[in-house]
Amino acid sequence: MKVAICGAGDMGGVHFDTFSKIEGVKVVAVSDPDAPKLGAFAGKGVKVYASSEEMIDKAGADVVSIATPTAFHARLAIRALSRGLHVFCEKPMARTVADGEAMVRAAKDAGRTLAVGYSLRFHEAYRVARDYMMSGRLGRVGTVRTSRCAQATSAWHDDIEANGGAAFELLTHDLDWLQWSLGPVKRVFARGLARGRKTVDGDYVLAVVRFASGVIAHLEGSLAEVGEFYATYEIAGDGGLISYDTRKSGVLQMRLLMSEGLRVTTDTPALERPFARQIASFVAAVREGRSYELSAEEALPALRLAAAVLESIDSGRPVIL
Repeated sequence: MKVAICGAGDMGGVHFDTFSKIEGVKVVAVSDPDAPKLGAFAGKGVKVYASSEEMIDKAGADVVSIATPTAFHARLAIRALSRGLHVFCEKPMARTVADGEAMVRAAKDAGRTLAVGYSLRFHEAYRVARDYMMSGRLGRVGTVRTSRCAQATSAWHDDIEANGGAAFELLTHDLDWLQWSLGPVKRVFARGLARGRKTVDGDYVLAVVRFASGVIAHLEGSLAEVGEFYATYEIAGDGGLISYDTRKSGVLQMRLLMSEGLRVTTDTPALERPFARQIASFVAAVREGRSYELSAEEALPALRLAAAVLESIDSGRPVIL
């Protein structure tokens, strides 16, 4: 399997390393208009292109992996799909819902796999929490709190208009995981620094999401974190509470109400790198001609929710879905 990667930044490097470790997979090309970034790949046995469009057309790849800023996702994915190539696209799948829907149509028309990089679906700590919620071991879930905080590392992170800011870069992960776990969302209300602004240096957003089931989730996303990235969740039901914080060595903390009283336990899930698991699943799906674990259609709800978060920030009102 031959892979061409759009984007030579940090995530482009992660894509390169991850695909290259899979037996029978070879990265044949990398594209980026930034010559210094692209130069880092020149000695790795790949052909480099300043234009992603040219690479898609000429590199002779079977798969295109998109690790560019969000603004370019839809255009590059649709081009690759129309050339008969499979696509792995970083989250969020697009900047607008219309673009996301166009990507899904292009994949259907081409009969090719379009995968979107929602890695929490492959993260053991988040899968365990989902199992707890869906199995009833927490009783009836009432509230969920999540935080996902990072420091903006590139100028494109500040461009709300083109790339969506913290809502699209960070909250999209938790929005996808929660709607996958808890079902459809009824209402979104959000506040953030992006209101009325096209760019924000260190964007911040806080969203309150009400699910059709009645569960209320409070989601925090920050691109103004000083220090290392971290993510947390806390899920409370009438039968117990489960929490996770990446700053605590990946330990799950569980407080469960049992017939014999309160039970407090901890667990450390096997934390194989979620992104590696995700890419391996994508490669297997393409090779075997079967459906990928997260279909392109299933990625659309998170895109719609991220768009609703920005709509609520801009209007100052709730968005009813």
